[in-house]
Amino acid sequence: MKFGIAGKLGLLLAGVSMLASGLTGFYAYQASRSMLVESAKAELLTTTNVLGRRIGQSREEISRNLQVLAGHPAALAALQGNNTTPEDQIATLFERMMHANPSYFQIRLISASDNGLERVRVDRAGDRLLRVRGDDLQEKAHFSYVSGTLKLSAGTTYLSRIVINHERGAHSGLDQPSVILATPVVDDMGRAVGAMVINVDLNGVFATLTADLPRDYELFLANRNGDYLIHPDPTQTFGFDKGRRVLIQDEFPVTASIVNGKEARLLAEVRDGRYTDAPVVAAFISNKVRVTSDEDRLTLGLAQPLAAVLAQADRLGSVVLQMVAGLFLVCLLLAVLVARAVTRPINSMSTAVQHFAYGHAIATLPVERQDEIGVLARSFSHMQEEIRQQLEALQANRKELEHLARHDVLTGLPNRRAFQERLEQTLVRAQRSGERFALLFIDVDNFKGINDRWGHEGGDAALKIVALRLTSATRKADAVARMGGDEFVVLLENPTHRDDIVVIAEKLLESVRSPILYEGQEMQVGFSIGISQYPDDGNTAAQLLSRADHAMYEIKAAGRNGFRFSSSKGVPTNPTPL
Repeated sequence: MKFGIAGKLGLLLAGVSMLASGLTGFYAYQASRSMLVESAKAELLTTTNVLGRRIGQSREEISRNLQVLAGHPAALAALQGNNTTPEDQIATLFERMMHANPSYFQIRLISASDNGLERVRVDRAGDRLLRVRGDDLQEKAHFSYVSGTLKLSAGTTYLSRIVINHERGAHSGLDQPSVILATPVVDDMGRAVGAMVINVDLNGVFATLTADLPRDYELFLANRNGDYLIHPDPTQTFGFDKGRRVLIQDEFPVTASIVNGKEARLLAEVRDGRYTDAPVVAAFISNKVRVTSDEDRLTLGLAQPLAAVLAQADRLGSVVLQMVAGLFLVCLLLAVLVARAVTRPINSMSTAVQHFAYGHAIATLPVERQDEIGVLARSFSHMQEEIRQQLEALQANRKELEHLARHDVLTGLPNRRAFQERLEQTLVRAQRSGERFALLFIDVDNFKGINDRWGHEGGDAALKIVALRLTSATRKADAVARMGGDEFVVLLENPTHRDDIVVIAEKLLESVRSPILYEGQEMQVGFSIGISQYPDDGNTAAQLLSRADHAMYEIKAAGRNGFRFSSSKGVPTNPTPL
């Protein structure tokens, strides 16, 4: 099936529009995917930072509550005497504080003496608060949160490691993830006489942290060693409490730099391990603990399924695909209309141009149009006239070039190429008819001396005069040519006798006997002529030229300014001195 220019143009425009719209749609889809992933990473990082600040704010709030309790006069009085009144007062404060903060498992006032005996203690036991008294109060001096806190100055906070609480009699806090915050209670001398201690329910804190997160977000928290404290799968948390290690850097190898403290934040797309089939976009930050603590750093992370992020891109891709399809149909229709509008005048002009021939004018070109088609039509009209003029000029140039290709530029004589053709034609004719002819190879004597004395311009002038004298000294039927440099040849056709050749050779020598005038001075030249004859000296052009050339060198060696026959038949070949 053949397509005309309209069909091809229509297909081209349609193809270009399809390619452009397709590439635009593909780029928009890819760009939207990339932008959505980057936006998700940025959002995750922002949310992670917000959670990190929330954790810090929770710690600061607990520290403030500790300072309130530790600074109450009843706390110091309860530690310094045996009066139960201050103990009751501080216990009442504990209960009110725990009512206001449901995430508190336990609040205790621990003495620095008596092996760290608990002086006041209120526990959370299910839905009620329980004050522990008498013999149920325990000695806690061997715990680091007591010994460590007593070493601190007033107003500072101690933070314990985040662990599963296995302390005996912890009620609701028993076997639950918790963290202990404490601050020293100091006397008037600034000495630590006890510690105010709050045991925090981490499950409650974690639930508060994740309450406002999107449903598909996954929260991760790890201690300074990378052990999971929070994980979407509860069985992966606090592995160290169960005799095994479940580390964040094993599940997310990229977090090794976070755990090691080399980086403070990290964004990544995770596609390996358990996320091979369901990749996620994740953000991790390292939170430094800014109080005295066994936990100097925590790693907090959020992850979101990549599929959830890209679901928006897929919806956008569907819209883009519909737009591309619609755009393609519109472009296809426009391509057909444009192709027809462009090709209709071109077709009419093509019909007119088919009648074009050299010497005939184009009669029906739309030269009156003012658009590109009119410009093209006028160009065709102008082109016709230019072609006619150029053909005439080419014809003249061709004749001139043919002449230059076969003639010597300096002397106007036929050149080596033209002479070779003439010699070949004469040889063929002589072989067919049995005629004889002779070849004279002429070298200008003393030409180097002329060049040395008068320069190349003087030499060129001498060669022109020599050419004129050779032409005038030969017959019209003979051929005179310049072979190059100071060498000339004369082809004598049908010499009747060898004596005729001698006459012509002597005539040639005589023609240059007269001096050549150049710039008011005389230049004396002579000829050394070697003569070969057909068929005596050869049956080919190369043989005849070689024999004549050899004879020329012999006469030049014998004294110059003479001629010699290559063959010794008939007339002696001694040089003729002139």
